[in-house]
Amino acid sequence: MKMNKALVTGTVLMTGILYNLHTFAQDSDSNKWAPAEVKIDGQLTEWPKPLQFYNNVTKLFYTIANDQEQLYVVVSVPDQQSQLKIMRSGITITVNATGKKKGGASVTFPLTAEAAAAAPDVPEASRALIAGELKKQILAGVREIQVDGFEGIPAGNIPVQNQYGIRTASSFDAAGNLICELVIPLKTAGIAPGTDKPIAYRFKVNALKKDDKKEQRPPRAQGQPAPMPGEGPDTFALFYSADFWTRQTLATH
Repeated sequence: MKMNKALVTGTVLMTGILYNLHTFAQDSDSNKWAPAEVKIDGQLTEWPKPLQFYNNVTKLFYTIANDQEQLYVVVSVPDQQSQLKIMRSGITITVNATGKKKGGASVTFPLTAEAAAAAPDVPEASRALIAGELKKQILAGVREIQVDGFEGIPAGNIPVQNQYGIRTASSFDAAGNLICELVIPLKTAGIAPGTDKPIAYRFKVNALKKDDKKEQRPPRAQGQPAPMPGEGPDTFALFYSADFWTRQTLATH
């Protein structure tokens, strides 16, 4: 029993060490210089691949970049559970120009609820065959993003095409990865162009809402007992958000 307890304790300690190393190892890095003529379209066409970093808590690949006027964040999501959470509840990207790992200005996208409601009604038998195209159509129909903490911009939903220069786009690539792109003017994010001070970024994959729980449970035949813990698909993580902070300095070309 003592040996088992020691093994468990050691495993938990090692997991914590690995978590901290993987989550915070990028704090001393700098952004990439953004490619010329970036098109915010939910594709990785202009971006060097693979993306610069991977975080195993959120299952995201990501690159943070800038040019003289704009800040860019691009994310690739191969993990299906993370994809589902983002499709339902969005990804929230926070920027804190002071470098503090709290607070800051945030953008949440894609907001798919209205776009999904407007999607065509497809027979259940056909959905699996065209699921990818349906998801692309839903993402293409997104019309709003959610902002909070920006000076001079009211908190809440604003149009995807807005006067503040904040742009987002999301889509699926040919390999089935969910791609999310964001651009924010440095001035809008409160970042002084050319500053050499670290900027803090938070990536948060938002949890599914409680109302989604019933939909994630597979249907049971009449008289079939409920599954025992550990049986069936693992949906536990869907109802908890996953996030991490990192700090990076602006690229200087």
